[in-house]
Amino acid sequence: MSGPDATTPLAQWSDALAARTATPAGGSAAAIATGLAASLVAMVAGLTATRASYAETRPESEAIADRAEGLRRRLLALAEEDAETFRDVLEALALPRTSEAEIARRNEARADALKAAAAVQYELVLLAGETTDLAESLVLRGLRSAVGDAATAVFLASAGARAAYWAIRSNLRRLYDDPEAERMAEAALERLELVESAETRVRLRLAEQL
Repeated sequence: MSGPDATTPLAQWSDALAARTATPAGGSAAAIATGLAASLVAMVAGLTATRASYAETRPESEAIADRAEGLRRRLLALAEEDAETFRDVLEALALPRTSEAEIARRNEARADALKAAAAVQYELVLLAGETTDLAESLVLRGLRSAVGDAATAVFLASAGARAAYWAIRSNLRRLYDDPEAERMAEAALERLELVESAETRVRLRLAEQL
């Protein structure tokens, strides 16, 4: 049965997440949260671009707004993709294992499904990182009265990145001696550390201003 997609209203996503079913779950929620962060980036950048007193930064603000539009749409699509890949994991785990041949097929299907699920979350880490970078730039140079909104985008995107990283670790932990899986986890951690550094900088700036 198909689930919610990128065109589904937020209330229906909430209903689907709250339902007593295994999917959609945390990965979809993290993608939605990061998509909301990108929406805030688009809002703050758009407001900044319209103010005469921020004319010097208008080209940057308009570029940020355009990129944020693409990010939020892709992130909502990732929410759907995460639910789909997790269903594939569940289907693989449900395969029969009454013979050596069946066990081998199940193990292969499980490994493929887990890698696919991790790949979705890896993209989420990258997009959360980009969203964080854009939001931080607006905290520094965006509309002063909207600094709280830009900071909220940083916090939401950071949370999405953290959730995605640990989802990757969870998905890949059973894939022993897999160099590709190890590289993905290491790269995700590096990006997460950059995101968390940006979050710390924003928190310190807020503490100075507020």
